Amino acid sequence: GPIDMRKQVGAFAMDVISCCAYGIDVESMTNPNHPIVLNASKILSSDPRPGIIVSALFPAFAKLIGAEPFDVDACKYFDDLTKKIIEERKKQNKHGTSNDKAKRRTDFIQLMIDSEKSDKDLGYDSISDAEPEEDKIYGDKSVAKPSGTLSPDEMVAQAILFYIAGYDTTSAAITHALYFLSQNKDCQQKLCEELRSCDEFTYEKLSQLKYLNGVIHETLRLRPSFARLFRACVQDYKLGNTGITIPAGTAVNINLYTLHRDPKYWPNPDKFDPERWFEPKHHPYAYLPFGAGPRLCIGQRFAINEMQMCLAKMIRKFEFTMVPGFEIEYFRGQPAMSPKELQ
Repeated sequence: GPIDMRKQVGAFAMDVISCCAYGIDVESMTNPNHPIVLNASKILSSDPRPGIIVSALFPAFAKLIGAEPFDVDACKYFDDLTKKIIEERKKQNKHGTSNDKAKRRTDFIQLMIDSEKSDKDLGYDSISDAEPEEDKIYGDKSVAKPSGTLSPDEMVAQAILFYIAGYDTTSAAITHALYFLSQNKDCQQKLCEELRSCDEFTYEKLSQLKYLNGVIHETLRLRPSFARLFRACVQDYKLGNTGITIPAGTAVNINLYTLHRDPKYWPNPDKFDPERWFEPKHHPYAYLPFGAGPRLCIGQRFAINEMQMCLAKMIRKFEFTMVPGFEIEYFRGQPAMSPKELQ
């Protein structure tokens, strides 16, 4: 019978984040009741907006009623898990054998632990410590400039952010890629031939596969993870010869869905055409799935590499065909373009 690829791709994204953030192999496709899966799902399925609004406008009242943007029990689970892993890693680094240290993890938490160690070598012990020469400037140890070290609570927050920022966006993008490839069998065949000509899927070789990367960019053009991009104008800006000035501090809303389909920048804008990316000629700011400039999405390369590997493994081995009459539908009221299913 039909398979819901949205669900399968979601399990893949959950496994990738769990492994890269915590070094834990969840295997959520066959183990959907794993505590990480259940608690991450609680966080990802909650609407944080009411809690954020109440906390921002009435912080004292929010604290009194316990208003939180995310599920409290789920956050407590990740708080305990993160601190337990940090404690175990530090013990292993201090007392472990040479063989234990050789097997040291290279996940996100370990990178944060290593960062803490590096900062201690520079002369401070926690995020609240002053720079080594700071006391001479302020004359008081109670006044401190933060270092780059993260506290355990901040490590917990960063790990949870990994799930929030990387799960639905990437799984939705892969789902959309399968949707377009199923609609355009000639494109799927060309991609399959390119992938079967590649002897191994390393980071370097995946980056050189023109058709694969064309499929990814064309997918993100037609279905960006977010339909809109929000920015703040940092200084007064004159809009060409229109006589209009955008004052500093103005909230700017960029509609990516329409920008990416503007015929001024994209010939045949509604056509799924991966080959348009072989020699791209578009304006650099006509394509913004990850934003641009100093606030460019920090997870861009991670997301692209995740899409490359997932699509390469699947398209090389399987042919995808949509159920006749299937039409993609989206969850309403969410900032991300998140499809409900793909069959």
